[in-house]
Amino acid sequence: MYTFVANILRSEDGFYVHNGIREHFEHTGPGDTTTYLPYPLYDSDDWKAKWKGTFVTCRGPTGELLNKTNGAMSKQYAYRGLPSDFPKPLVGSFEALELDNNVCFDRINQYGIYGLDQDLLDIPGSEKVLPQPIDWTRVDWGGLQEKCFEKNKERFPYHSRTKVDRNPNTELPEEVKKPGHDEIRRGYEPFVPPESTISYRSRTAILIRVWEGYSYSTNDFLNIRALITELSLRTGGEYQIFLFVNIKDHETGKRIFESREEYQKVLYKNVPRELRSIAILWSEHIFQSWYPKVGDWQVYWHQFMCVQWFSLTHPEFDYIWNWETDIRYTGNHYHLLSKITDFALKQPRKYLWERNARYYIPSVHGENYDAFVDDTNAIIKSSSAKKAIPPPIWGPRPFSPTQNPLGPRPPRPDDVDADKWGIGEEADLISLLPIWDPRHVDWVYKRKIWNYVPNEMPHFDEAHGPTDEGFDHGDFAKIDRRVVINTAMRLSKRLLRAMHEENRQGRDMQAEMFPASVALMHGFKAVYAPHPIWSLNRFPENETDALFNADGGIPGRWTQEEDSIYNQGTEKNLKSWSWYYWGELGRVLYRRWMGWKASDGMGELGGTQWEEHGGIVAGRGGGMGRLCLPGMLLHPVKNGDLWGD
Repeated sequence: MYTFVANILRSEDGFYVHNGIREHFEHTGPGDTTTYLPYPLYDSDDWKAKWKGTFVTCRGPTGELLNKTNGAMSKQYAYRGLPSDFPKPLVGSFEALELDNNVCFDRINQYGIYGLDQDLLDIPGSEKVLPQPIDWTRVDWGGLQEKCFEKNKERFPYHSRTKVDRNPNTELPEEVKKPGHDEIRRGYEPFVPPESTISYRSRTAILIRVWEGYSYSTNDFLNIRALITELSLRTGGEYQIFLFVNIKDHETGKRIFESREEYQKVLYKNVPRELRSIAILWSEHIFQSWYPKVGDWQVYWHQFMCVQWFSLTHPEFDYIWNWETDIRYTGNHYHLLSKITDFALKQPRKYLWERNARYYIPSVHGENYDAFVDDTNAIIKSSSAKKAIPPPIWGPRPFSPTQNPLGPRPPRPDDVDADKWGIGEEADLISLLPIWDPRHVDWVYKRKIWNYVPNEMPHFDEAHGPTDEGFDHGDFAKIDRRVVINTAMRLSKRLLRAMHEENRQGRDMQAEMFPASVALMHGFKAVYAPHPIWSLNRFPENETDALFNADGGIPGRWTQEEDSIYNQGTEKNLKSWSWYYWGELGRVLYRRWMGWKASDGMGELGGTQWEEHGGIVAGRGGGMGRLCLPGMLLHPVKNGDLWGD
């Protein structure tokens, strides 16, 4: 088992010591900025030939149309190129997802039009970002999103044209009260490409998870304004952003659904004025009546019960991104999510579940992602033929004969499928880290399982303790299941419906295990999107693959055996990553990018003084202006990291 920990990042590696817009201009010239709006050409003949309806431009928070020439909100800027010697990702890549890898953003590029640093708007080649200050407390983000969608509703299917209910009730919808009826299976047959080449656009909700008593930082507002503008208003309503507020107090959580007045009172107490029109309150109290057989409803273990509730009471959304307040992206959110969605759409189902477990490491596997996929598939095929691993997953894999899978059946046997099934099919689950089998891994939550063995479940009480660490059952080893670390993921309406049916039967698993396991059992399409992830540490190339893709000596069992990177003894090697639940690089980079100090192995660096005048790091560093970063998905950047120096 590997316990290797890499050497700390050296100062010359260029994350921030050599990084700054002044240094950038030495190579590109001070005027080398570009308007950056990575959106489809909605008025083009190619777009109109593919998608129904007419795109109508929406208004932004200033009241101006977002396509208005020289309008305050009409443009977003980026710098061409990356800082010199900027490190390459450790895992994943820009190229695999077709993400832009030749632009970078400073904090003014990203947040200037949303109110950041109005006295520092010195972007070369750009107009003044916000000529007039905006009173953000008077912006009705919910109304802007709804008006935008209303103008564009002909672009969406009929079921998506329903007005959003911002105050849904706790009643189980009539159409889902009878498990097993025809509506569950409607549309779940094998995917067949539509005969018509003109389609409707789907709608996606993004649920930003917050809770009663959350302290909103200025940076939270900047981030949410960017999410709404980039994803909803600029796309004509393809996305809608919600603040999804958990009312944790048990009695308050009951009262909010007993009267409209109480709901509004709690809303006003817990949500700032600017965000109230996008907020939806919920509480664990709902699920005692929805899912009584589960026997436990704590959001810590059952994070997706509320997402299921949202989906069933908002059927207008075909997909939902479960999003967290401590996620930050240093580029355009639409570009990121649209490229992730496109990547998942293109993936064939053949060997997909097995491939999802393996990290793509360009320094080891090469820069060609397609070649990596071919190599991965060849290993799976060979290892399966030798019976070193089970036969590749092909269609539903129910945990018992009594389970009724709701997903599609394969159209043909896998040995005659020419890697076609699944191509052009939307993914029911998109994850941002690998999807893996925990049964042989020392992962702390793998036994948190409710009623997949009848009447066997953990108990969180005085006798068993708050986490029931001793809970186990011999039959758990027989239950094929999957894990995704971190619950930031996209889920389809039909997957959430299947999860709902599992809960109605009393079956559940720990939150990071449940969505992927239900997708596996019911035969839904799940895809790991290999977005670029960086590390503060330097890992020798000859060790990197053996560490992060350890397979226990069984080719094709990457990350899933006793030497897994997710074991408690080796997981510490992920602490240096820019995307991992306890990763350190995300917060360090984000703070320095925002012009704040942050500490790591190189010391405490950052801040506006450091940007302007420099400091001493191995004899050099700083004094190069604001940090310029490519689009980087960072997590976690905790609330305590967002309050500046």
